Amino acid sequence: MTTQIGSGPAEIAIEPAISDADTRIERRVRELATCESASIWGAQDELSRAIAEAGMHFEGLAYPVCLRPLAIDDDLANHLSAIAEGMINLLDVAAELYCCNEEVQDLFPTYKHLRHWTACLPKHRPLVRICRLDGLFGSDGYYKILETNTEGPGGVIQNGLAAKVWSGIPNPLVQGLALDVSRQPFAKDPNCFVRELVSAYRAATGCELRTAAVVNFRGRYTNEVDWIVSGLGHVGIKAELLDITAMKRTSRGLVGPDGELIDLVYNKLDVREIIKHEECREYLDACAAQEVVSINPWISQWVLSDKAILAVLSDDRFRSNFNAEQVELIARHIPWTRLVKSGVTTNLEGRRIDLIGYIRENKANLVLKPSNATRGEHVLVGRFTSSEMWERQIDLAARNPSVVQEYVRPRQVTALHPSSHSIKKMGYGIDCYVFGGRFAGFQSRASFDAVMNVGRGGILMPVAIDGTGA
Repeated sequence: MTTQIGSGPAEIAIEPAISDADTRIERRVRELATCESASIWGAQDELSRAIAEAGMHFEGLAYPVCLRPLAIDDDLANHLSAIAEGMINLLDVAAELYCCNEEVQDLFPTYKHLRHWTACLPKHRPLVRICRLDGLFGSDGYYKILETNTEGPGGVIQNGLAAKVWSGIPNPLVQGLALDVSRQPFAKDPNCFVRELVSAYRAATGCELRTAAVVNFRGRYTNEVDWIVSGLGHVGIKAELLDITAMKRTSRGLVGPDGELIDLVYNKLDVREIIKHEECREYLDACAAQEVVSINPWISQWVLSDKAILAVLSDDRFRSNFNAEQVELIARHIPWTRLVKSGVTTNLEGRRIDLIGYIRENKANLVLKPSNATRGEHVLVGRFTSSEMWERQIDLAARNPSVVQEYVRPRQVTALHPSSHSIKKMGYGIDCYVFGGRFAGFQSRASFDAVMNVGRGGILMPVAIDGTGA
């Protein structure tokens, strides 16, 4: 294993193994799959039962937690934490830049008519109180952030609980290893997420939170809502799940069906959907006017969660808006990304190019993504796409907000896939949860698919920290 470590978040590179402990786990998975598969499937089944009995699920389906963990060492855990926290500061700068820079606004054409909602920034920082940064390790060994997930990311409670349940299951894959999940705040404290909501309200108002609503629309996106509502209740907050249309804007503020004032709302909804409906506008206006503390604010729900935000960060045109440390973090950890449109820009090496021609000529090294889609919808990886399909997608992307991004090849692990009862090589990534600007925990998704998503048959590997060198 080659590891480069320095003093800052931009100074660590991992190539090719992620840790010595994970190398041992990988070897053990392969050995047991060949000669003692019954032992690992017995443990996997016990884990799956324990996860289900704890009440965890993914939209009513089994929560696909794998017996095989991803083991990382202390140095990597600390550096990923620092990178994630640094990214939140970058997003604050990008949000303020969006509000005053027309060139930046041009990268988000879909939202130009929404600036009366998105440009009303709360005073407190960070703007993004809850997020999950999804990433992979690049060919240069550095962690690359591919998605910001600053709207209402999944796993904010369940992944911490899942890690805790996993750690209590006898596991033949980790015998003899000193692996620890409890150094992740959301695994150590199941109410870590809820405590951040309380803290965010106090930071915004100087007052203590009394009432809260988890908000959705027409019954969609209810995963984890029961955990959030019960968690708020556990710390003494009156909370309930409400549809957008069940609340009313008044001179006192936003009120629920019983007329009681709502102090804070946590949004579990698709903002692309709700702007189409007139009955949602009152709620959008109330949150934008800060008549209620809204987590996360609308600029996070639209602009900062859009994949074009990575184009803002990676484009040399905007470099002067960031300090030297931030520029270095961007160079190491933000992949080259551009909004797809005709015209001249710079490539990965900084040379001027015609963008559309460059996309055509470099299919094997690029990915096309709708800028505001979720769950890997309509993502095309060039090297796995026919030339005819790629050409059609370029034309479509130029007419509909889309980004082109350098391809970051997922590294692979051998893992158990619970639903198909198979043990195979899968691509994996590692994602960082950040609550209130501070690292909260990890998740690792693995998939047979080039696009990793639990909603598309992916699995979750608990992330454990190897304490051998601690």
